Amino acid sequence: MFLLLFCFSLLLNLYYLVRYKQLFIENIFLKSQLAIYKRKQKTFHTKPMDRIILLLISYLSPNWESSLILVSPNTLLNWRKKKFQLFWKLLSQRKKMGRPNIPWDLIKLIRRLAKENGIWGATKLHGILFKLGLFVSERTVSRYIPKRPTDPRKRLSWNHFYNLHSDSLIVSDLFSVLSYQFREIYKVIFFMEIKTRKILHFDIHANPTTSWVRKVIKLAFRKKGLENTTYIITDNDVLFGKRFTRYLERLGIKHKKTTIRSPWQNGYAERFVKTCRNEFLDYFIPINEYHLQGKLEEFIHFYNHSRTHLALNKETPVPSPILHKPREGNCKLESIPVLGGLYHTYTWKKAA
Repeated sequence: MFLLLFCFSLLLNLYYLVRYKQLFIENIFLKSQLAIYKRKQKTFHTKPMDRIILLLISYLSPNWESSLILVSPNTLLNWRKKKFQLFWKLLSQRKKMGRPNIPWDLIKLIRRLAKENGIWGATKLHGILFKLGLFVSERTVSRYIPKRPTDPRKRLSWNHFYNLHSDSLIVSDLFSVLSYQFREIYKVIFFMEIKTRKILHFDIHANPTTSWVRKVIKLAFRKKGLENTTYIITDNDVLFGKRFTRYLERLGIKHKKTTIRSPWQNGYAERFVKTCRNEFLDYFIPINEYHLQGKLEEFIHFYNHSRTHLALNKETPVPSPILHKPREGNCKLESIPVLGGLYHTYTWKKAA
């Protein structure tokens, strides 16, 4: 009988001990969240130390879901997953025994060769490195180059096509300009040389036709040279239809149309349209066709002779000399307004 009472009292003490232990842990859990809540601002953020404390207490408390207030249980479970990910990340970054990594300069060289030779894979690039006296394995080269398509013909991008034919390629496009009080809609056509980004010729017409486009392109050919032109890229406008294609074929020029809803295939022409709108037409209201013709001619002259391009290493389409400041005598910088002062060109002039 005495033994039975002793066991009963022992079990009762263990129960109260476990019960008080859970209450103690739950109390700590709530107090830690309350401390975080006191510094709560408009946007609630937990600090890394707060997350660690909540994680450790959640492992000790079996009923931590019911005591969680500030964040949801899924958030705390995500913190647990990130804890394991961080653990294995730190473990994998420790110093390992074995073959060291190749130098960073060699990695940059491999990536440069892969970028400049886009249609070659790791085998060809490894051969170039071998000829340059750099001995690495082909498997190492394949680690540091972007993944190539299986079919080599798909490795040639549209940009590569432009680069291969830039000497003999002309692009063209049309854009609309509204007149004063929206009375008329003028169509502006232009022809651009890809290699120099030079606008060869442009024209304006209120009612354009295919015959008018043919007359305009004749003037562009006089500036570019018919023998130096092989391709002309346009969109699918009705003005560039079958009659226009047959006319170019008689001249020995191939007419390439972009795919429907693919303006990026004629990106150079589309970029000029955006430049013309953002840097000129948004600040200009044409009174009539003659007014638009004169101002647009002034802007295109500025575009060809004074506006620098990043693609040309900050050179102008029509190369212009560098004007060095004279060392002898006093001189000042003279500005010449363009388009009524919207832009300026500059030159050195000796002071009187």
